[in-house]
Amino acid sequence: MAVASRVANRWEIMKIIVVGAGLAGLTAAYKIRQDGHEPVVLEARNRVGGRTWSAALGNGQITERGGEYVFPTEFAIRRLSAEVEVPILTHNVRYARRTVNGKHLTLLELNAVTDRLLATLSEMLADGVANASVDDVFRATVGADFYAHPAYRRMSTSLAGDAAEISAEAALMHESSAAGGYVEDGGRFLGGNQSLGITLARLLGPAVRLECPISAIDQSKAGVQVTLRDGSTLEGDAAVLAVPLPILRSLTLGFTLPEAQQAALDHRSMGTAAKLGVPVSAVDADTALQNADHAWWSWQSMSVDGEQRIPALSCFAGGPSTLAALDTASGPDRWVTELKRMRPELVIDQDVLLTDWTNDEWTLGCYSAPTLDWRPEDASAFDSAAGVVAIAGEHTGLQQSLNGAVESGYRAANAIAAIA
Repeated sequence: MAVASRVANRWEIMKIIVVGAGLAGLTAAYKIRQDGHEPVVLEARNRVGGRTWSAALGNGQITERGGEYVFPTEFAIRRLSAEVEVPILTHNVRYARRTVNGKHLTLLELNAVTDRLLATLSEMLADGVANASVDDVFRATVGADFYAHPAYRRMSTSLAGDAAEISAEAALMHESSAAGGYVEDGGRFLGGNQSLGITLARLLGPAVRLECPISAIDQSKAGVQVTLRDGSTLEGDAAVLAVPLPILRSLTLGFTLPEAQQAALDHRSMGTAAKLGVPVSAVDADTALQNADHAWWSWQSMSVDGEQRIPALSCFAGGPSTLAALDTASGPDRWVTELKRMRPELVIDQDVLLTDWTNDEWTLGCYSAPTLDWRPEDASAFDSAAGVVAIAGEHTGLQQSLNGAVESGYRAANAIAAIA
């Protein structure tokens, strides 16, 4: 079908189909409802939250199987959580200053190396250097042994991919943890990070429909038609596609995306990562420990009392080579062995919980990364809808984080409002 035209009556209530009940889709639906329209949210899973997924360990402690950190300068998600009254707690973890080989950077040292990296990148861009990778900038700034630098070890872990294939301009200038100036106080939601999505879904009520995966979407002057995997169809006036990048690529679109949007999607790859939740009865006092050989780390968050640490470790491993080294495909055993080697005082209390996002059928990875073909104009490609279909998700913006998902949901809802 041809791309739909603008809705004639700006004041009519529109039925907006939102595909995906992760933070991006739920935020979009929440804003669409506030704008006076009728959202219908189709979620493939039997739960809401998408890549925010909280679960209880055997000792009762909540662990995050997906998205973890809310940084101090991530204002969109903080405003949303305040509006719907979901409190944020501090992790009180040295997120960007992890211990590597017995030492960690001071804040002054972190700021100094960050300034040097940005200066190097700025010089490269001024000299017309194209497609500079994260590795390129670290090598030029730190030297041939940059792989061992704690700032590189942290960033290469968080990128969840091959830093030699990831755009330095996108990663270094726009990363969530550094946007607006670095502050060492990452947060988490009371009751688990999934609680924000659960709260939004509760406010949306029966508008959220679980176990409704789609296979195709089309649009015409009459609106949109969504085809579900069971062969049924649903029609609406407009739609928001808020599914992970690999799932978006798998959908049959009956229309052509604008050139800028297609290019922006083509300039992203999907990262791979795994999480390990570890209930503990004893552990050393280091709250943020980075593995020196591979891209994984472990941390122990602050309890709600602001004094004690929770009786659990959280671990994150990023990138295919790290997951292979830890053999996450076979289960948690090798990772647990490596964790005990890194933390000899560790005493595990009950079963660990492994989540490998590579194997999740509704994400096929953890979150996206900007490839070397990334361009600054990609950042604004999704400000407008493609006809009457807006696209949301962390892959449509600069921040591959919980906040990036929320920002994209607001952006998609605003794009729909512009055609209403």
